Amino acid sequence: MKKYLMFFWLIFFSNILLLAQNPPFNGNGDGSLVDPFQIWSLTDWKEFEDSLNSSIGFPSVWWQQGKHFRLMQNRDDSIRQTAGGLRCHFYCNWKKVTLAITFNYPSNPFSVLFSGLSNGGTLDSLIVDGYISEAITSSVGSFSGISIMSYCINNATITSPSVAAGIANSNSGIISHCINNGSVSGVDRIGGIASDDRRQIISCINTGKITASNSTGDNIFSGVGGIVGTVANGLSNISNCINLGNVEWQGNVGGVLGLARGMSMGGDAKITNSTNAGYIKGERAVGGILGYMFNQLVIISNCLNTGVVEGDEDVGAIVGKEP
Repeated sequence: MKKYLMFFWLIFFSNILLLAQNPPFNGNGDGSLVDPFQIWSLTDWKEFEDSLNSSIGFPSVWWQQGKHFRLMQNRDDSIRQTAGGLRCHFYCNWKKVTLAITFNYPSNPFSVLFSGLSNGGTLDSLIVDGYISEAITSSVGSFSGISIMSYCINNATITSPSVAAGIANSNSGIISHCINNGSVSGVDRIGGIASDDRRQIISCINTGKITASNSTGDNIFSGVGGIVGTVANGLSNISNCINLGNVEWQGNVGGVLGLARGMSMGGDAKITNSTNAGYIKGERAVGGILGYMFNQLVIISNCLNTGVVEGDEDVGAIVGKEP
Protein backbone atom coordinates (compact mmCIF):
# COMPACT_ATOMS: atom_id res chain seq x y z
CA MET A 1 0.00 0.00 0.00
CA LYS A 2 2.84 2.39 0.86
CA LYS A 3 4.48 1.65 -2.50
CA TYR A 4 1.27 2.58 -4.36
CA LEU A 5 0.91 5.75 -2.30
CA MET A 6 4.52 6.74 -2.91
CA PHE A 7 4.08 6.10 -6.66
CA PHE A 8 0.95 8.29 -6.72
CA TRP A 9 2.67 11.26 -5.07
CA LEU A 10 5.76 10.81 -7.28
CA ILE A 11 3.64 11.08 -10.45
CA PHE A 12 1.59 13.94 -8.99
CA PHE A 13 4.55 16.15 -8.09
CA SER A 14 6.41 15.22 -11.27
CA ASN A 15 3.49 16.53 -13.28
CA ILE A 16 3.43 19.73 -11.25
CA LEU A 17 7.15 20.26 -11.87
CA LEU A 18 6.75 19.56 -15.58
CA LEU A 19 3.92 22.03 -15.94
CA ALA A 20 5.81 24.67 -13.97
CA GLN A 21 8.67 24.32 -16.45
CA ASN A 22 6.34 24.41 -19.48
CA PRO A 23 3.45 26.70 -18.55
CA PRO A 24 0.49 27.10 -20.93
CA PHE A 25 1.09 30.88 -20.97
CA ASN A 26 4.40 32.18 -22.29
CA GLY A 27 3.71 35.92 -22.49
CA ASN A 28 5.17 38.74 -20.44
CA GLY A 29 4.86 38.64 -16.66
CA ASP A 30 5.22 35.94 -14.06
CA GLY A 31 1.58 35.61 -12.96
CA SER A 32 2.04 37.37 -9.63
CA LEU A 33 -0.01 40.28 -8.33
CA VAL A 34 2.82 42.76 -8.95
CA ASP A 35 3.77 41.32 -12.36
CA PRO A 36 0.68 39.67 -13.89
CA PHE A 37 0.77 37.78 -17.17
CA GLN A 38 0.10 40.31 -19.96
CA ILE A 39 -2.33 39.62 -22.80
CA TRP A 40 -1.43 41.75 -25.84
CA SER A 41 -1.96 39.72 -29.00
CA LEU A 42 -4.35 37.10 -30.28
CA THR A 43 -1.59 34.55 -29.62
CA ASP A 44 -1.51 35.66 -25.99
CA TRP A 45 -5.30 35.31 -25.81
CA LYS A 46 -5.14 31.78 -27.21
CA GLU A 47 -2.53 30.82 -24.64
CA PHE A 48 -4.74 32.38 -21.96
CA GLU A 49 -7.60 30.18 -23.22
CA ASP A 50 -5.37 27.11 -23.04
CA SER A 51 -4.44 27.97 -19.46
CA LEU A 52 -8.12 27.92 -18.47
CA ASN A 53 -8.35 24.21 -19.17
CA SER A 54 -4.87 23.07 -18.12
CA SER A 55 -4.92 20.72 -15.15
CA ILE A 56 -2.66 18.02 -13.80
CA GLY A 57 -2.67 15.26 -11.25
CA PHE A 58 -5.49 13.64 -9.39
CA PRO A 59 -7.37 15.36 -7.94
CA SER A 60 -6.96 18.01 -10.63
CA VAL A 61 -4.84 21.07 -9.97
CA TRP A 62 -5.71 23.93 -12.30
CA TRP A 63 -2.60 25.64 -13.62
CA GLN A 64 -4.14 29.14 -13.69
CA GLN A 65 -5.81 28.96 -10.28
CA GLY A 66 -4.63 31.87 -8.14
CA LYS A 67 -2.54 33.42 -10.93
CA HIS A 68 -2.95 36.99 -12.17
CA PHE A 69 -3.62 38.08 -15.77
CA ARG A 70 -4.00 41.55 -17.29
CA LEU A 71 -5.66 42.41 -20.62
CA MET A 72 -3.48 45.08 -22.26
CA GLN A 73 -5.52 46.08 -25.34
CA ASN A 74 -8.94 45.63 -26.94
CA ARG A 75 -9.75 42.29 -28.49
CA ASP A 76 -11.97 43.41 -31.35
CA ASP A 77 -11.35 40.56 -33.77
CA SER A 78 -14.82 39.03 -33.16
CA ILE A 79 -13.90 36.42 -30.58
CA ARG A 80 -16.53 33.72 -30.84
CA GLN A 81 -16.16 31.85 -27.59
CA THR A 82 -13.60 31.16 -24.90
CA ALA A 83 -13.87 27.64 -23.56
CA GLY A 84 -13.19 27.03 -19.91
CA GLY A 85 -13.81 28.73 -16.62
CA LEU A 86 -11.91 31.48 -14.85
CA ARG A 87 -10.14 30.37 -11.70
CA CYS A 88 -7.60 33.17 -11.87
CA HIS A 89 -7.60 36.92 -11.24
CA PHE A 90 -8.31 38.63 -14.55
CA TYR A 91 -7.87 42.43 -14.68
CA CYS A 92 -9.09 43.99 -17.90
CA ASN A 93 -8.24 47.70 -17.50
CA TRP A 94 -11.56 48.73 -19.10
CA LYS A 95 -10.47 47.06 -22.33
CA LYS A 96 -13.14 45.80 -24.71
CA VAL A 97 -13.75 42.29 -26.01
CA THR A 98 -16.02 42.07 -29.06
CA LEU A 99 -18.17 38.95 -29.42
CA ALA A 100 -19.85 37.67 -32.57
CA ILE A 101 -21.68 34.50 -31.60
CA THR A 102 -24.59 32.74 -33.31
CA PHE A 103 -25.41 29.09 -32.64
CA ASN A 104 -28.01 26.77 -34.02
CA TYR A 105 -30.06 26.06 -30.87
CA PRO A 106 -30.42 23.45 -29.41
CA SER A 107 -27.49 21.56 -30.96
CA ASN A 108 -24.98 23.83 -29.18
CA PRO A 109 -26.94 25.92 -26.69
CA PHE A 110 -24.20 27.26 -24.42
CA SER A 111 -22.25 30.25 -25.59
CA VAL A 112 -20.57 32.74 -23.31
CA LEU A 113 -17.20 34.44 -23.11
CA PHE A 114 -16.23 32.20 -20.19
CA SER A 115 -18.07 29.11 -19.04
CA GLY A 116 -17.91 30.38 -15.47
CA LEU A 117 -16.04 32.00 -12.63
CA SER A 118 -15.19 29.70 -9.74
CA ASN A 119 -12.64 28.60 -7.13
CA GLY A 120 -12.14 32.13 -5.84
CA GLY A 121 -11.47 33.67 -9.24
CA THR A 122 -12.05 37.38 -9.90
CA LEU A 123 -12.96 39.34 -13.01
CA ASP A 124 -12.52 43.09 -13.04
CA SER A 125 -13.22 46.03 -15.44
CA LEU A 126 -14.09 44.11 -18.62
CA ILE A 127 -16.22 45.67 -21.39
CA VAL A 128 -18.13 43.30 -23.68
CA ASP A 129 -19.49 44.43 -27.05
CA GLY A 130 -21.03 42.83 -30.15
CA TYR A 131 -23.83 40.29 -30.12
CA ILE A 132 -24.77 36.82 -28.87
CA SER A 133 -27.75 34.96 -30.28
CA GLU A 134 -29.42 31.54 -30.23
CA ALA A 135 -27.81 30.45 -26.98
CA ILE A 136 -28.50 29.94 -23.28
CA THR A 137 -26.32 32.82 -22.47
CA SER A 138 -25.03 35.95 -20.81
CA SER A 139 -22.14 38.15 -21.80
CA VAL A 140 -19.72 36.42 -19.44
CA GLY A 141 -20.87 33.18 -17.76
CA SER A 142 -22.03 31.66 -14.49
CA PHE A 143 -20.50 32.43 -11.12
CA SER A 144 -20.06 30.14 -8.16
CA GLY A 145 -18.40 29.86 -4.80
CA ILE A 146 -16.55 32.88 -3.48
CA SER A 147 -15.83 34.30 -6.92
CA ILE A 148 -16.18 38.04 -7.46
CA MET A 149 -17.00 40.03 -10.59
CA SER A 150 -16.75 43.81 -10.40
CA TYR A 151 -16.79 46.94 -12.58
CA CYS A 152 -17.73 45.09 -15.76
CA ILE A 153 -19.93 46.47 -18.55
CA ASN A 154 -22.00 44.66 -21.18
CA ASN A 155 -22.94 46.56 -24.34
CA ALA A 156 -23.67 43.43 -26.39
CA THR A 157 -27.13 42.61 -27.73
CA ILE A 158 -28.27 39.25 -26.38
CA THR A 159 -31.10 37.15 -27.82
CA SER A 160 -31.82 33.66 -26.53
CA PRO A 161 -34.37 30.87 -27.04
CA SER A 162 -34.07 30.12 -23.32
CA VAL A 163 -32.32 31.69 -20.30
CA ALA A 164 -30.56 35.03 -20.81
CA ALA A 165 -28.93 37.86 -18.87
CA GLY A 166 -26.75 40.86 -19.54
CA ILE A 167 -23.87 40.00 -17.21
CA ALA A 168 -24.15 36.48 -15.76
CA ASN A 169 -26.37 33.44 -15.86
CA SER A 170 -26.75 31.65 -12.53
CA ASN A 171 -24.96 33.65 -9.83
CA SER A 172 -23.88 32.23 -6.50
CA GLY A 173 -20.86 34.50 -6.11
CA ILE A 174 -20.67 38.28 -5.77
CA ILE A 175 -21.41 40.69 -8.62
CA SER A 176 -20.70 44.33 -7.83
CA HIS A 177 -20.61 47.66 -9.67
CA CYS A 178 -21.51 46.11 -13.03
CA ILE A 179 -23.60 47.71 -15.79
CA ASN A 180 -25.71 46.22 -18.56
CA ASN A 181 -26.46 48.53 -21.48
CA GLY A 182 -27.37 45.83 -23.99
CA SER A 183 -30.88 44.71 -24.87
CA VAL A 184 -31.61 41.22 -23.53
CA SER A 185 -34.44 39.01 -24.80
CA GLY A 186 -35.23 35.37 -24.14
CA VAL A 187 -37.89 32.96 -22.95
CA ASP A 188 -37.16 31.96 -19.36
CA ARG A 189 -35.49 33.78 -16.43
CA ILE A 190 -34.37 37.00 -18.06
CA GLY A 191 -32.41 39.64 -16.16
CA GLY A 192 -30.43 42.75 -16.92
CA ILE A 193 -27.61 41.60 -14.61
CA ALA A 194 -28.34 37.92 -13.80
CA SER A 195 -30.93 35.37 -14.87
CA ASP A 196 -31.08 34.00 -11.32
CA ASP A 197 -29.27 34.87 -8.11
CA ARG A 198 -28.30 32.83 -5.06
CA ARG A 199 -25.96 35.17 -3.25
CA GLN A 200 -25.15 38.88 -3.74
CA ILE A 201 -25.61 41.56 -6.37
CA ILE A 202 -24.35 44.96 -5.22
CA SER A 203 -24.46 48.44 -6.80
CA CYS A 204 -25.33 47.29 -10.33
CA ILE A 205 -27.20 49.20 -13.03
CA ASN A 206 -29.31 48.12 -15.99
CA THR A 207 -30.18 50.50 -18.81
CA GLY A 208 -30.99 47.90 -21.49
CA LYS A 209 -34.43 46.74 -22.58
CA ILE A 210 -35.32 43.39 -20.97
CA THR A 211 -38.01 41.31 -22.67
CA ALA A 212 -39.32 37.76 -22.89
CA SER A 213 -41.02 36.27 -25.90
CA ASN A 214 -43.09 33.27 -24.87
CA SER A 215 -46.70 33.04 -23.69
CA THR A 216 -46.24 31.34 -20.31
CA GLY A 217 -46.80 34.39 -18.18
CA ASP A 218 -48.25 32.26 -15.36
CA ASN A 219 -45.09 30.15 -15.08
CA ILE A 220 -44.15 30.12 -11.38
CA PHE A 221 -40.59 29.13 -12.26
CA SER A 222 -39.72 32.07 -14.47
CA GLY A 223 -39.48 35.82 -13.99
CA VAL A 224 -38.20 38.84 -15.89
CA GLY A 225 -36.47 41.66 -14.02
CA GLY A 226 -34.39 44.74 -14.66
CA ILE A 227 -31.66 43.38 -12.38
CA VAL A 228 -32.51 39.69 -11.74
CA GLY A 229 -35.05 37.41 -13.39
CA THR A 230 -35.65 34.80 -10.68
CA VAL A 231 -34.59 34.13 -7.10
CA ALA A 232 -35.29 30.66 -5.67
CA ASN A 233 -35.17 29.45 -2.05
CA GLY A 234 -33.85 32.62 -0.45
CA LEU A 235 -30.06 33.04 -0.40
CA SER A 236 -30.17 36.29 -2.34
CA ASN A 237 -29.24 39.82 -1.39
CA ILE A 238 -29.77 42.55 -3.98
CA SER A 239 -28.65 45.95 -2.77
CA ASN A 240 -28.00 49.47 -4.08
CA CYS A 241 -29.08 48.55 -7.62
CA ILE A 242 -30.80 50.73 -10.22
CA ASN A 243 -32.93 49.79 -13.21
CA LEU A 244 -33.41 52.40 -15.92
CA GLY A 245 -34.46 50.07 -18.75
CA ASN A 246 -37.90 48.98 -19.93
CA VAL A 247 -38.94 45.52 -18.71
CA GLU A 248 -41.76 43.70 -20.51
CA TRP A 249 -43.37 40.26 -20.38
CA GLN A 250 -46.76 38.75 -19.63
CA GLY A 251 -46.33 37.81 -15.98
CA ASN A 252 -43.84 37.91 -13.08
CA VAL A 253 -42.30 41.20 -14.19
CA GLY A 254 -40.34 43.50 -11.87
CA GLY A 255 -38.17 46.58 -12.14
CA VAL A 256 -35.53 44.95 -9.93
CA LEU A 257 -36.63 41.30 -9.53
CA GLY A 258 -39.22 39.43 -11.58
CA LEU A 259 -39.99 36.39 -9.40
CA ALA A 260 -39.03 35.13 -5.93
CA ARG A 261 -40.10 31.55 -5.28
CA GLY A 262 -39.25 28.67 -2.97
CA MET A 263 -39.39 27.50 0.61
CA SER A 264 -37.09 30.08 2.27
CA MET A 265 -34.82 27.21 3.28
CA GLY A 266 -31.79 29.45 3.24
CA GLY A 267 -33.45 32.43 4.88
CA ASP A 268 -35.33 35.39 3.49
CA ALA A 269 -34.30 37.08 0.27
CA LYS A 270 -33.55 40.80 0.53
CA ILE A 271 -33.83 43.81 -1.76
CA THR A 272 -32.44 46.96 -0.17
CA ASN A 273 -31.65 50.54 -1.22
CA SER A 274 -32.64 49.84 -4.83
CA THR A 275 -34.51 51.94 -7.39
CA ASN A 276 -36.54 51.42 -10.53
CA ALA A 277 -37.06 54.27 -12.99
CA GLY A 278 -37.83 52.11 -16.03
CA TYR A 279 -41.16 51.38 -17.70
CA ILE A 280 -42.47 48.05 -16.38
CA LYS A 281 -45.19 46.34 -18.39
CA GLY A 282 -46.95 42.99 -18.12
CA GLU A 283 -50.36 41.35 -17.76
CA ARG A 284 -50.12 39.68 -14.35
CA ALA A 285 -47.89 40.07 -11.27
CA VAL A 286 -46.21 43.30 -12.29
CA GLY A 287 -44.28 45.41 -9.77
CA GLY A 288 -41.98 48.40 -9.77
CA ILE A 289 -39.50 46.53 -7.56
CA LEU A 290 -40.73 42.90 -7.42
CA GLY A 291 -43.23 41.20 -9.70
CA TYR A 292 -44.33 38.06 -7.83
CA MET A 293 -43.47 36.86 -4.34
CA PHE A 294 -44.47 33.19 -4.54
CA ASN A 295 -44.03 31.08 -1.40
CA GLN A 296 -40.87 33.03 -0.60
CA LEU A 297 -40.57 35.93 1.80
CA VAL A 298 -38.63 38.88 0.42
CA ILE A 299 -37.68 41.72 2.74
CA ILE A 300 -37.80 44.96 0.76
CA SER A 301 -36.39 48.05 2.46
CA ASN A 302 -35.47 51.59 1.41
CA CYS A 303 -36.50 50.95 -2.19
CA LEU A 304 -38.01 53.47 -4.59
CA ASN A 305 -40.02 53.18 -7.79
CA THR A 306 -40.43 56.25 -10.01
CA GLY A 307 -41.25 54.39 -13.22
CA VAL A 308 -44.62 53.66 -14.80
CA VAL A 309 -45.93 50.19 -13.91
CA GLU A 310 -48.63 48.87 -16.23
CA GLY A 311 -50.60 45.63 -16.16
CA ASP A 312 -54.05 44.02 -16.05
CA GLU A 313 -53.95 42.05 -12.80
CA ASP A 314 -51.89 42.15 -9.56
CA VAL A 315 -50.06 45.38 -10.27
CA GLY A 316 -48.15 47.39 -7.67
CA ALA A 317 -45.73 50.29 -7.45
CA ILE A 318 -43.44 48.14 -5.28
CA VAL A 319 -44.76 44.53 -5.34
CA GLY A 320 -47.17 43.20 -7.91
CA LYS A 321 -48.36 40.00 -6.27
CA GLU A 322 -47.74 38.53 -2.82
CA PRO A 323 -48.64 35.08 -1.41
